[in-house]
Amino acid sequence: MKEPDISLTANNSKTPYALGDMPVSIKIDAAGTGKKRACLVKLHRKNRIPEVVTRSVLLDEQGRGTFFGWMPVDLEAISLHLPDSVDSRVTFSARPMNYLEMVMRLACHSPKTMWQALRLLQRRNIRGFQFRIVRLCDSLNEPSYQNWRQVNDISGKMPDFSNWLERPNVVVSIIGDPGMVAKTRDSLAAQTYPDIQEVPVGPGDGDFILQNPNCFWIRLTAGMELSADAVERLVKPLVHDPGIVAVYCDEDRIDTDGKRVDPFFKPAWNPPLAQSGWLAPDGAAIRVKALADIPDFESMDAATLLLAASHYGKIGHLPAPLLHRRDRRQPAKIFSAASPAAPSKVSVIIPTRDRADLLSVCLAGLFEKTRNDGLDVIVIDNDSCQPDTLQLFARYENAGLIRRIPLPGPFNFAKACNIGVNAAEHDHILLLNNDVDPLHPEWLDRMIVELYDGRVGACGPLLLFRDGFVQHAGVTLGAGSVARHSFHFRDPDGDEDCGLISQRREISAVTAACLLTRKYLWMNVGGMNEGKLSVAFNDVDYCLKLGVSGKKIIWTPHARLTHLESVSRLADDTPEKQRRFAAEEQYMHEEWSEVLLNDPQYNPNFSLAAGDHVLDVLPRSLDVRTPDIWRNASALEPGQKAPSF
Repeated sequence: MKEPDISLTANNSKTPYALGDMPVSIKIDAAGTGKKRACLVKLHRKNRIPEVVTRSVLLDEQGRGTFFGWMPVDLEAISLHLPDSVDSRVTFSARPMNYLEMVMRLACHSPKTMWQALRLLQRRNIRGFQFRIVRLCDSLNEPSYQNWRQVNDISGKMPDFSNWLERPNVVVSIIGDPGMVAKTRDSLAAQTYPDIQEVPVGPGDGDFILQNPNCFWIRLTAGMELSADAVERLVKPLVHDPGIVAVYCDEDRIDTDGKRVDPFFKPAWNPPLAQSGWLAPDGAAIRVKALADIPDFESMDAATLLLAASHYGKIGHLPAPLLHRRDRRQPAKIFSAASPAAPSKVSVIIPTRDRADLLSVCLAGLFEKTRNDGLDVIVIDNDSCQPDTLQLFARYENAGLIRRIPLPGPFNFAKACNIGVNAAEHDHILLLNNDVDPLHPEWLDRMIVELYDGRVGACGPLLLFRDGFVQHAGVTLGAGSVARHSFHFRDPDGDEDCGLISQRREISAVTAACLLTRKYLWMNVGGMNEGKLSVAFNDVDYCLKLGVSGKKIIWTPHARLTHLESVSRLADDTPEKQRRFAAEEQYMHEEWSEVLLNDPQYNPNFSLAAGDHVLDVLPRSLDVRTPDIWRNASALEPGQKAPSF
């Protein structure tokens, strides 16, 4: 039987609650403009902050298109918006998709991803299967890269230098195959920025560049091309912010037919990813003053050069594919993890309530499977009453291996962690869930060594479900409204991660299921917010507070553990728990709304609704980004070296 359409218009956007928490198809009809354009689908939620979550879909030249997506649980209304239109009439109708139709669409859209989801189902990971299906449903709106370029093509605009503080010369050097130089020169000749001079550079040829300290330098490999406004857009942030010493951009590849393919949308500056070669910042515009004290800069590769330049100021990232290669990028290296010469003393905080079956495995993992120099294990006991749990406590307490601190009353993870840290004997603090089990003895060492760098405030590991799929590989801000685990339920060997699961990297937040930090940092930022974030997002909030204080967060794949993910805590499915979650969500948006929409380590051209690294129709921002995007850090003067902390 055919399911009835539910007619909606921009002026009458109410929709029945029956569409909540299900896959929906929205057929859109707007006045055509003769070109493809984006349409924003606004999903209004009842008693939630943010009240509206926004999705996007591409309309064809006739103004028609179909949006597919999984609706929020408490959907109240749907409305549409055309960003580039003032009074275009929009009509649309929404209907729930039956599951057979949805599965067929998903399989056609991405057979590989659908297969990975079915593998989860095969392993009886029902939650993982459901999660992947919902994300895949939201991915049905992903545009092709060619269509994305049409909608977001801002080339051809007349340059406007009227508000520039100055217009410095740009020196460009082309290296590599002489037979490919003409292609690069042609793209330079077409630039909107007028003050460009080509200067050859090789070992020992850098004197001419250094004799012009007020100019900017760009080095290109022969065959690379730049979009017509690339130099203008790369140079502009350097002109307006003297604290930025270099700016790189996103890129793509020109295939044998001359088409733009294989887009590479990059994160903001990320030194570990630059060091490994994963982040390839070729074609960066560099402030020449920053090169003065860098010996042999002309012979360095792009990543090494920017790593050296970063000591003298900020590295900016322009989230637009302005650089076009003909060759493929070199594969990234995987650096072996360092370990301390000797194990360190660590205080471990474990909040728990009963579940002796889980806690016994967790404690055995600490004392029998972990290289350590004496662990100060503090168990925060939230009203445990089962006999086997009390016997487990007694056995470990009598052996002098754990300290148990009672915490009666409703479960409050943040309060439990604050109590544990206050009681900790050591400066190294490990927050640990009771359902975590290590996979190798050196896991704690691999996390501790990250904190040897005084600029690092916290470190998180790779957490896997028992079936080997990813539970935690860092946190993506803004995904799922507030934050979501990166590469959640992905196969670490399934080639679905853009090579990032094997890469140690800076990230904006990590989970408190296994988080290493320092006691003095905890005290400096006020620990976790037990009043506003008793259960959810307290770890994200803590990491962001560390970021504001100038500290970095590191995620490492070289520490690996299994995690059952809150198996000992019931789902948030009661009205009371749903109200609590909504309040925590509201607090995070009121406190961190700017950064939640601008995670520096997640490209703003990627969707926050669909799966990881899925292209969105419209970018959230095209502004230059630095890792300290939310810190309001003071800018350095050109040539002034950044503090070493």
